[in-house]
Amino acid sequence: MSKRALLTAFAAGILLLGGCGGKIAKTGCATVTGVYGQGVMSMAYPDRKAVYKRVNPDNPQKASRIAQENLMKPARYVETKQGSTLTFPKGETITYYDMPCD
Repeated sequence: MSKRALLTAFAAGILLLGGCGGKIAKTGCATVTGVYGQGVMSMAYPDRKAVYKRVNPDNPQKASRIAQENLMKPARYVETKQGSTLTFPKGETITYYDMPCD
C-alpha cells in the first residue's frame, strides 16, 4: 500500500471515529442571574435552562464580587468536567463548578 493510500485511510478512520477522544469542552454564552452566600451563583443559558453553580472555592469572595458586578451581562463560558470559566465583557474571568448532587 502506498503512503498516500495509507494516509487517506488513516484520515478517513479518524473522521469516522469522530476525532481524537470526542469533545473536550462545551462553549457558549450565559448570564449570571443571581449571586448568593456561600459562593453560589445562578446562571441562565440561551435555551432558558437555569442552574446553580459554585464559584471558585479558593477565593469565593473575589469571584462572587466579579459575578455580582456583571449581573445580567452576557458572558462567554467554557465548561469541562474538571471546572469551567466564565469571561465577562470587560475581560474578567471567574472559575466555577457544578453543584454537588443532594
